[in-house]
Amino acid sequence: MAQNISQTEMQVAWSPIAIVTVVGGLLVAFWASTLVSASTPVFSGVRVLTASLLFLFFPGALVIRLLDLRVRSFGPFVVLSVGLSFAILSAVTITTSVALPALGVTAPLALVPLGVVLSLVVAGLVALVSSTDTELPRLNTDFGVSTPVLALVTFLPTVAAVATILMDSSGNNAGMFLFVVATAFVAVLASVRHLPSTFYPLTVFSVALSMVLHRSLLTDHVVGADIQNTFFVSSVIGRAGVWSPEINGTSMAVPMMTSVPVSVTVLTGIGLPTTFKVTYALLFALVPVGMYYIAREVFDSNIALFGSLFISFYHLSFYFTPGKQLVSQLFVVGLMLLYVRTRLATTGSKAAAVLLAVGLVHSHYAVTYVLGISLLVAVTGLFLTRRIVGKFDHGLSFSYPLILLGGATAWYVYSSQELVSTLASIPISLRDQIITLLLTGIVQGSGSSYVAGPSTYLDDLRLLLYVVFSLLLTVGLARHALTQLRQIWDGEAPDYVEYTALAVPLLVFLCSAYFFTINLWADRAYQLVLVVLAPFMPLGYRILVEDFNTVRSAISSRDFSPERASIGRGSWTVLAVLLAVLLAFNSGMVFAVAGPAQTASFNPEAHDYAFSEDERAGANWLLVNTNITETEAYTPDQTDNSDEVPVFTDSVSSQMFRSELPDSYYTSETIDLKDRWDPQLDLDRVDRGYVYLRHRSVVDVDPDEPVSTDHLSKANETVITSTHHVVYSNGNASVVKVQPEMVGNETQPWNDSSNVSPPPAELTAAETTRSDVSHARHSNGGSRR
Repeated sequence: MAQNISQTEMQVAWSPIAIVTVVGGLLVAFWASTLVSASTPVFSGVRVLTASLLFLFFPGALVIRLLDLRVRSFGPFVVLSVGLSFAILSAVTITTSVALPALGVTAPLALVPLGVVLSLVVAGLVALVSSTDTELPRLNTDFGVSTPVLALVTFLPTVAAVATILMDSSGNNAGMFLFVVATAFVAVLASVRHLPSTFYPLTVFSVALSMVLHRSLLTDHVVGADIQNTFFVSSVIGRAGVWSPEINGTSMAVPMMTSVPVSVTVLTGIGLPTTFKVTYALLFALVPVGMYYIAREVFDSNIALFGSLFISFYHLSFYFTPGKQLVSQLFVVGLMLLYVRTRLATTGSKAAAVLLAVGLVHSHYAVTYVLGISLLVAVTGLFLTRRIVGKFDHGLSFSYPLILLGGATAWYVYSSQELVSTLASIPISLRDQIITLLLTGIVQGSGSSYVAGPSTYLDDLRLLLYVVFSLLLTVGLARHALTQLRQIWDGEAPDYVEYTALAVPLLVFLCSAYFFTINLWADRAYQLVLVVLAPFMPLGYRILVEDFNTVRSAISSRDFSPERASIGRGSWTVLAVLLAVLLAFNSGMVFAVAGPAQTASFNPEAHDYAFSEDERAGANWLLVNTNITETEAYTPDQTDNSDEVPVFTDSVSSQMFRSELPDSYYTSETIDLKDRWDPQLDLDRVDRGYVYLRHRSVVDVDPDEPVSTDHLSKANETVITSTHHVVYSNGNASVVKVQPEMVGNETQPWNDSSNVSPPPAELTAAETTRSDVSHARHSNGGSRR
């Protein structure tokens, strides 16, 4: 018989003496652990734990008490503490990088200077908090679930990690099937009264963390596209020991994703890949938790739960290692959570909002501008509604979006001129897209291009699921907005009308993504808006079920009552099953059952963005064995291309080169073998340099069968390797040196001065190790500044 765990209450007294004692002890333990060899597991664990508490949690917790934010629940307390702590860490990282070099400190992001500055910040916060009369809230937790259910939910991240390790080590996807089934089972359990609402927040966190880990841990490197370049820039900052706009590039405008990971790595002693893959996975796992508390405040616990699961099961919420967009959503959620709980009515709440806004601006420019512009539209809409429909109270003002947009623009101008150029080009890009839309009806990357693209019947079923969820979302927001307008007309004051006002322009932005791409492709735009819009999906479902019950009750019985129309707990099962089916599709499980899945989570041969060590070794070989070198400075607008070494590869593998040989940092140029508009391989273009062949990109099909732009046919590979010279191969990747064509008695105007002598065809990845590459990168003077 399952043992029930009774509801318990954990109360923590946070007296000034207790805070000083705990923080002081942690500081002593942290600095002591830094004096011991990193190879000692116990002391390494002590360093990770103490550094995480001291610099990634306590600063925000102390600010919550100092500003008297009066957070009453454990979940919001954790979300805000972590969000504020990372915002403080980002601000300190930038401040030390700018100020300390003037004092002669050449590497301010090294352990000693960074650790000392942060220790002083924490000590200062402790001193300020100790002099106040305010108290942190007592933290309450209660569990009302059976032991098996508790074990299933809490061990879900472990199941995800084990399944990933099994897949990575042996290619066995049995653990992945178990993980997806267990996660879907948890979602259904919540709809049939086996999970009490008090257990929902932990369930949401466990599911969200598990979803990210089951993809992010697939390799020893980061998984994804844009995150490849972010990771490289972060490694450059780590080697330089300083953040500086002189390094240049758009990534310098988002230190939360470049310099902060370096700070976390330096402080905790963990590797940079682990920081991205685990620490940042934990950050994003807090986003659905924060969404849950917001939606529970605005709607109810069931809508909050299923809205949080919706964003967790969306494919771009877990398919890549958490990057700019996912991390920025922690600060969006923190701002909304702060608003619904305080309405920013106090000076302390406004100060906390500024800190969270700094975290947002330092995380992602697209999310910052989308939120800022949507907020500006929302405030304008509320202003017009008061004038036209009727007077009502709300807590928003024009100053909020204007300060956010103005401050963000000032920061981006200071930190990255390239980003400013990119932002300035958006109006021209929109003009061109309008012309393209009028001429062809489809803009590449828009929602319409996804719908019109080639697909299988399984792809069509997944698209149908998204159509259903999108319709439910639209119904939920439309009805909720109309209900609040009617309340205003009747002279009532609707609750949280600001949340609805923000959701409306975000839905308009989502609809525009079907036709245009405003620097974001449609699937990313969808994920972006879900941080606000996701709860309206289960709200729309509830509205439709209640309408159906109303009609049915009116037809079958004369004694109609509102209770007959209300949605029962069992009615949520249908929505839970739909979400479970969405998970099965997005994880790749459905495709694995039907045939070879196109995701590395279920198919070790899948050609996706999970790059193995052997595959990356091919790029490292190019760096060590050719005349590719680091550039003198970051030069995105290079005009002299005579020294560039072309590297041809497929469009997926080209993303890997953004973390191994990014064009603007090395004298190389990564070129796609196939143009995205033409799936045919034009071998005449491959006339110099090298070809990188990722073996997973090669498919054995009939020569007459079309092959997608991100793949090569076996016939294509044979032509390339037989025409030119294979200089490196390790079984998973090959490098082919192109023999320049002769024009009369002269070669084409490109010269490879490396004079590479062809090695044996089979080389192991161990022969080109990461340490060799690291030494090569440092041998010419280290990183640029």
